[in-house]
Amino acid sequence: MSATAWLARLGVATLVFTALAGALMLARRPLRARLGAEAAYALWLLVPLGLALCCWPVHRQTVRMEMAAVAAHPDLPAALGQAPAAAPQLAMLLVCAWLAGAGASAFLFCSKQRAFMRTLGALRRVDEDCWIGARTDAGPMLVGLLRPRIVLPADYATRYSAQEQAAVLAHERVHRRRGDLWWNALCAFLQCVFWFHPLASGARLAFLADQELACDSAVLRGRAHAPHIYAEALLKTRAGTAVPLGCAMQAGSPLRERILNLGRRGSPRRVRVLVALLLAAFAAAGAHLAWAASAEVVMVPAAAPAIEQDTSPTLKGSTMTDRFKTALPLGLAALVAGSGVQAQPSTPSAAYGVRMEIGIHGDQAVPRVLVKEKEPFAVAGEHAGKPWRVEFTIDRTSERMVRLTGRILEDGKTIAAPLLVGPLGERMGVKVGDDVQLALVVQENAN
Repeated sequence: MSATAWLARLGVATLVFTALAGALMLARRPLRARLGAEAAYALWLLVPLGLALCCWPVHRQTVRMEMAAVAAHPDLPAALGQAPAAAPQLAMLLVCAWLAGAGASAFLFCSKQRAFMRTLGALRRVDEDCWIGARTDAGPMLVGLLRPRIVLPADYATRYSAQEQAAVLAHERVHRRRGDLWWNALCAFLQCVFWFHPLASGARLAFLADQELACDSAVLRGRAHAPHIYAEALLKTRAGTAVPLGCAMQAGSPLRERILNLGRRGSPRRVRVLVALLLAAFAAAGAHLAWAASAEVVMVPAAAPAIEQDTSPTLKGSTMTDRFKTALPLGLAALVAGSGVQAQPSTPSAAYGVRMEIGIHGDQAVPRVLVKEKEPFAVAGEHAGKPWRVEFTIDRTSERMVRLTGRILEDGKTIAAPLLVGPLGERMGVKVGDDVQLALVVQENAN
């Protein structure tokens, strides 16, 4: 995929992230009041689902037709040959800058996590999944993606009563059972991807706050712990340095909001099922739309005509890069735009003048050729070590209409076999994905 295509995908993903994350940040409190904290937290899954649909792979769809008129593709630039040569380089610079920012954000994130784990000191194991740290202001928390461990503060045994200890452990075990550490890792990854976005940091904080509120509701929904005991445990938990990647009990929402949430009813089962169905429907509909939007439609005739293989010598134009060459049949006059190179014809005159505007992986050329009717002509070149070739044959269908039958080859394989029908002097074009664009203007050549 070219740098321009990468940039386009990133732009679409940024719009999707802005719409979904912004909407959830605005609606999270009303949704929590109506649906409960657990359902509101589950709706954050819309963000990674929407972004995953933006990464849908491109696939080709071949449409066979007896005869069709194809006008200039709406996405084809009005003057492909006049596109600035610096556009691909600018796209590459922007992609490199984005990658550098994402890499730096990830490195900084990992460095903070490693430094935080070091501050916990030597951990002392007290249970199969519980460890005591050396700090009194760090914990209770759940850390470790591959080996989740509950880290408790150094004064855990004296700070909390037996009932409060049970509530604390239940809170952290709910985090582990739901895989919240992995969701937090995904959230951190998205913050690194959208390091340039002003909503990225705020959306992550809102997500973590809703996660803690949902965990509180899940613990109290089982009615094994009294709300006032749970509230006492929250009040005794000290808010120390925030853990970069983990689930800390005293993190996210303000303590007052946590206490008030304990008095609200959790999300009923029917609401949780409804939210799950909503997410599944969003994923299914989004996948269908993403599949349709990522299709490369290639139109081919029902009976594709054979194109003669051209074995004639090539002519190079001085205004074209070394990757572009114009290959023409022997005996025809060849004019390359701006090159001043001309081959003497063996016949009195050519029938048509063709102006081609070619864009291959960001490189542009505008060759002009003089050809006869029903005699194939071709333009060939090379990109990144892979040869490409564009072949066409002109047929006159009426006084003002011509038909161009051809094929586009890359690395020896046919990637499109367009059939273009249109009037003389007007642009006809075809586009294959984001990397291949072609337009032709055919004019009758006067004797």
